[in-house]
Amino acid sequence: MTPAAVAAAPMGARRGRRELALALVVVLGLGLVVPLSRWLDARRPAFEERYEDESLYLPADLARRASLAFNGLAADWYWLRSLQYIGKKVQDQIAAAKAGGRPAELDRMDAVNPLLLSQLLDMTTTLDPDFTAVYEYAAVVLPAVDAEAAVRLLEKGIRAHPESWYLHQQLAYIHWQRGDFPAAAAAFRRGASLTTAKWMNHMADRMEATGGDRATAREMYARMYDQASDDQVRQWAIGRLMQLRWFDDRDVLRPVLETFRARESRCPAGWRELLPALRGARLSVDPQGVPVDPSGAAYVLVSRDGACDVGLGPESLVPRDERERPL
Repeated sequence: MTPAAVAAAPMGARRGRRELALALVVVLGLGLVVPLSRWLDARRPAFEERYEDESLYLPADLARRASLAFNGLAADWYWLRSLQYIGKKVQDQIAAAKAGGRPAELDRMDAVNPLLLSQLLDMTTTLDPDFTAVYEYAAVVLPAVDAEAAVRLLEKGIRAHPESWYLHQQLAYIHWQRGDFPAAAAAFRRGASLTTAKWMNHMADRMEATGGDRATAREMYARMYDQASDDQVRQWAIGRLMQLRWFDDRDVLRPVLETFRARESRCPAGWRELLPALRGARLSVDPQGVPVDPSGAAYVLVSRDGACDVGLGPESLVPRDERERPL
């Protein structure tokens, strides 16, 4: 063995020991991350709820530059934060909704900080403009708390994806929800120019002719369901379609109830008294002939101040409009 080789051997051995020690430190450090995170979470001081809704995030453009090559990962994190934020509000609303006898609804979130939610969604799409699921989700959730922010976010998505007819559909939905039917029609027509699907122009015609009627709403929600990629959005669309069917059923049942009250000078004691009048009506019924709502729960008869009406039962999964509280 040459003198150089003899001298290099101890050096190589020392280098090997250092690399082994470094590897052990890295492994040990990774092993301590989870228990340390749990320890910190367990001892984190509780913040007042008003601070939880404060904006604690960097401006979107600055976050994009700061995340360097990890924009996609950062976008995923902000998206999860958005879902966690909404999820917490949903859980809070579920508790309140149970007391009021109604389900929590994705597009009618109470106590949501519009600034924080819009910042989270804007941050996600700035970090990853191709995160198209965010636009879809925002079109449903954000208009309830900040319609202008929802419009801005969808227009931002359209600028990033000028070839996407689907984003024009989402923008049309926001305008339709606001009652701005000409703007909704214009959005549908812009989308129609990007696809061979004839229904886009058809929806534009509907917006211009009868934008606020129930049939248009039914077609709108059906299209939202067909095109949705997010399960929550699909479930929301199903709920809205069930609600429209409930409104149709109510229109059938109310005249029957009014006729009974006029004839008997009272409200019916139960559905049995109405069954003869309901034969042939286009209603779903249970084995006893009692009309049931789209979720399969029996409708309930109610009497209030001498008026006879029909309402959703306590087991119903049909969303209730603010004007349709349990009777």
